[in-house]
Amino acid sequence: MRLTGRCLVASAVLAVAWPTGAPVAAAAPAAGEVVDCLAVTADDPRPSTDLASAPLAAMGLDRARAWLQRSGREAGAGVTVAILSSGISRDAGLPLGDGGTSVVGPGPVVDPTGTVVAGLVAGPARSEDLPVGIAPGAELVDVRVLDRQVPTSDGEQGPSARALAEGLAHVRDRLPRADVVVVPLQVEPDDRVREVVSDLVGSGVLVVAQGGDRPADAAVPTDRLSVLAEQRPGEDAGPLVTPASVEGVVAAGPVPEEARAPLSSTALDVVAPSEGAVSTSLVGGTCSVGEVRSAWSAAYVAGVLALLRGAHPEESPAQLVARLVGTADGRPDVRSPLTGAGQVRALAALTATPGQVADDLDAVFAADTALPPPAGVATAPVAAPDPLAAAREQAVWWGLLGGGVLLLALLLRPLVRRAG
Repeated sequence: MRLTGRCLVASAVLAVAWPTGAPVAAAAPAAGEVVDCLAVTADDPRPSTDLASAPLAAMGLDRARAWLQRSGREAGAGVTVAILSSGISRDAGLPLGDGGTSVVGPGPVVDPTGTVVAGLVAGPARSEDLPVGIAPGAELVDVRVLDRQVPTSDGEQGPSARALAEGLAHVRDRLPRADVVVVPLQVEPDDRVREVVSDLVGSGVLVVAQGGDRPADAAVPTDRLSVLAEQRPGEDAGPLVTPASVEGVVAAGPVPEEARAPLSSTALDVVAPSEGAVSTSLVGGTCSVGEVRSAWSAAYVAGVLALLRGAHPEESPAQLVARLVGTADGRPDVRSPLTGAGQVRALAALTATPGQVADDLDAVFAADTALPPPAGVATAPVAAPDPLAAAREQAVWWGLLGGGVLLLALLLRPLVRRAG
């Protein structure tokens, strides 16, 4: 059973305080109850859960962290992650750094999306055995580019290409250093967004974007993304979803089995689970991530890249992406429109050797790694070796030589007769 933040308020302090005239206090939710992060508002008590985050176990984060500890490293330490979303609440207790901005104006954070993404990336652990974010040692930079995913009142701004381009330009031009940029939203194809994202990728920034979700509100007829509202045969969201479709961007999607109606996309690189995830609410504490979105998958992939950036500072961005993609549990050389190269594996990505992955994303596996041809793809037959090939080759040469001698004799015969 899922309960909203307000539903959990009215169950604790009642009759004892009433006769004395003492105010009735709102009780915090019990640690074992499931509170949806998206339902908690700024007026609700701080939630807390002792449920383990299922996706972290599925991606092997426990073993990855153990490896980092043995290596003397903190997960994500020294790495800066910029989050372009609905803003990160200052009450959430997340590791916020300087350099953030809001391109949609001042005002409190009202949409929890950005805070939830931030918690999935770098939320502090509740205990040694109950982590929240993948890279709690990372520093977050808040770049607010929308008010709500779906505006509910006049003056609120939803996702737009203009605001996203402005936020990305802020990261490019004004942040002294951003190692990873995560964009947990989607807009229509836009030249300005494509240009700024390409600049970031070209400068060595790791850019992660959600692979795409079905629009929550497809009522606007001019919105090109509205065609994705319903699943259709032969669907390809790849060319439509920006910035996931920009070259060099790591496009992340949900595990198909978890999603209600996953998008089919040729732009998809990897998937990450999010069902049963634990993150941070607008008022802090910990809560459960209910609705499956590719935004949460993008957050987790950004967190894994923050681990890789911190653990392998000597490697290029292409090499880090090759680690991520080349160690996923699918086929990096034969991408699936639903899973890309497969589900990310944190430990495998961290510990892969240069001989296992290549920095060329067109050839993720090393040349000495033999891969079978994809099923159903016709391949040219390979001729069996000919044991008489060498003898035949010699016979051909002797034949050519004999023929040359005979031709020369025929040409010289008239001259010999005259001389006689």
